[in-house]
Amino acid sequence: MRVAIVTCERLPDLFEDDLLLVAALRALGVEPVPAVWSDPAVDWTAYDALVIRSPWDYFMRLGEFRAWLDARIASGVRMCNDGAILAWNLDKGYLDQLAAAGALLVPSIVVPRGGRADVTALAGARGWDDVVVKPTISAGAYRTHRFRIADAASHADELAQILVDRGLLIQPFLPEIERDGELSLLFFDGEYSHAVRKRPKQGDYRVQLQYGGTIEPVAATPEWIEGARACIAAAPALPVYARVDGVIHDGRFLLMELEAFEPLLYLAHGDGAPERLARAIRSRLVNQG
Repeated sequence: MRVAIVTCERLPDLFEDDLLLVAALRALGVEPVPAVWSDPAVDWTAYDALVIRSPWDYFMRLGEFRAWLDARIASGVRMCNDGAILAWNLDKGYLDQLAAAGALLVPSIVVPRGGRADVTALAGARGWDDVVVKPTISAGAYRTHRFRIADAASHADELAQILVDRGLLIQPFLPEIERDGELSLLFFDGEYSHAVRKRPKQGDYRVQLQYGGTIEPVAATPEWIEGARACIAAAPALPVYARVDGVIHDGRFLLMELEAFEPLLYLAHGDGAPERLARAIRSRLVNQG
């Protein structure tokens, strides 16, 4: 069996964390092949499955990537995650659906593409003074802003530009992120694997490594795990892999984002995590072959 590990031009040999998955797949008799999504020479039908891992320029090449993804889904090639999950999870508008399904999440406002983002009115009506605003299609804190409502006017042009080709997500900033960090719980085939705590550097709110954030393994409590599992249960189908990002607020796990598209899975931070993911992928190949 051969699977394409889908990546981008910047990472033709894969991100270092995914090299652990490569070794684990080979140990199970599955041959992983790095494949750049935008390479026109790739024959995607030649693989038993496409595993979406690091196409991390997709949000900057949105039209092109959407066409690529739609073509792969239409072709019927097996994808991990499933095409229905990928199409659903690409845009953070899925948070509205999770809220309707009863998932506990950080309060969120989704402004659709082409809409008008009157942050002062929208956030002010909910009593939010300190907000985080980001595109509904983004990654790595791309075009993410944190500001006080009194300063919203200075961001109006930027937010209007974002809304030209994607929606906008508005959430209140929770001080627990600065104090306690953000949690990421990893699940493979619906089973809990491991968890990490991501902390921003002093004076920042972004937890990503490129902004000075740090990562440490953490022992998830049963309550965190069940809260995260409830979010996964609301997805269109059971993901092969999912990362549930959240924060503990008033003693409860609140979802920030459910990442089932191309999340960094922190495989190096969980004992046996690469092997668990490899088994989940192989199981899909064998049981749905």
